[in-house]
Amino acid sequence: MDIFEIMRWRRSVRKFAPKKIELEKLRQILEMARIAPSSSNRQAWHFIVIDDPAIIKEIPKQVAMGDKVVISWLKDAPCVIAGCYTKAVTHHIATMFGHNNHLIDVAIAMTHICLAATALGIGSCFVGWFNTKRLKKLLGLPAHYQISVLLALGYPADGSTDEGIGGIKPRARKEFDDVVSLNRYGQKLRKA
Repeated sequence: MDIFEIMRWRRSVRKFAPKKIELEKLRQILEMARIAPSSSNRQAWHFIVIDDPAIIKEIPKQVAMGDKVVISWLKDAPCVIAGCYTKAVTHHIATMFGHNNHLIDVAIAMTHICLAATALGIGSCFVGWFNTKRLKKLLGLPAHYQISVLLALGYPADGSTDEGIGGIKPRARKEFDDVVSLNRYGQKLRKA
């Protein structure tokens, strides 16, 4: 599968088979995050791999914001990766100009993880619904780090099809011209 096929095949998988991800595959996936680009090459990130079922089961109980049902499915994920960051000097400067490069850096690296996992037949789902303070405590994260996002990983419970990993059909997407402009907002990009 090439990168374009992987991107089209990827879905948010929330039902996982009770199978651990092999360590060699997990390391291969995380290596793709390690080599991801970052602003000023700061690499001011850290990835916490959570594969202890007891800790994973605590996440929806202890750290959900509001209705715990929103992320209750997370308890069955064989692996959860917490994408963490600390701000380098360049990040503080960028923030003064309204740019959150530190969050962009983590997002790029986590997307690398997501796509690498998909290429290996491993499902994923981003989670941004959590109480940061409680999650930092649960994971023993040093004070100078923050958590940007969680990514659940695991083999899909349902078989994959040509339509999508885990047999999940594609969801409706906005039209191309609704999300792309040329030079100025609202000007359509020419067709090839």
